[in-house]
Amino acid sequence: MNETWKYLETDVLILGAGGAGLCAILHLMNHHPKPQVFLAVRGLFGKSGCTRMVQGGYNVVLDKSDSLEAHFHDTIKGGQWLNDQELAWKMVKEAPGRILELENRAGCFFDRNPDGTVNQKPFAGQSFDRTVHKGDLTGIEIINRLSEQVAA
Repeated sequence: MNETWKYLETDVLILGAGGAGLCAILHLMNHHPKPQVFLAVRGLFGKSGCTRMVQGGYNVVLDKSDSLEAHFHDTIKGGQWLNDQELAWKMVKEAPGRILELENRAGCFFDRNPDGTVNQKPFAGQSFDRTVHKGDLTGIEIINRLSEQVAA
């Protein structure tokens, strides 16, 4: 064992630099402007994690003719009713806020309709067009913007 790694003092230890890890750092910075954070990354910063691999997009209810209940049902059905339903409901309910956060806080830019609204495409067995995307590189867009914000 390397002697320098026996003891590490930090305010926060975050394991992984995927979307969740990077969002955790940004949320932390909102409450503590200069936290001492140790980010443990197995691969290259900004080039690893599951979020980066997302091609299709991020399902979210944005259209008034869609509903959280329909999104929840599609999510549970897609998981063959094995999903933790409380967690699935929380994800569905918080998804609109997360998209706004990704755009406004992290600077993500998702594909748009001619009227300027966020484009949502049909995808992954959803009963409504609710997949927000950046072409087929949605995960790369999210990770690149989050990485920029964390590194700033």
